[in-house]
Amino acid sequence: MTGDLEEFPVVPSGFKVHLQELIFETRQDSSRVARFRFVMPIIGQEGITFDSVAGDFDVLCASHAVPALRNAEEDVDQVIISLADRETEFGVISSVATQYFEAYSIENDACIWEGF
Repeated sequence: MTGDLEEFPVVPSGFKVHLQELIFETRQDSSRVARFRFVMPIIGQEGITFDSVAGDFDVLCASHAVPALRNAEEDVDQVIISLADRETEFGVISSVATQYFEAYSIENDACIWEGF
């Protein structure tokens, strides 16, 4: 599923980031979600806050999530982009990992920020 995504996408912050995994899920209300789980080791270090990487989410959605969904011919109701400082197991709480999330809907190949 992730073969067309760059190993290290270029993001506005300039920090290294890579895709850990892409997960598709169907919620209890039958809505479909695509979770793009990225790892950016520098987040959570001193001086690196959410604001340091906030602009990266829109770029990862538009430049990576939208093309991946199109290539996979997947129609989803929501895209969640996450950044973590380390690889984590999905759904398992980690008291040591720093993680940031943003949510989007996709309309006409455009990412619409939903905000948490």
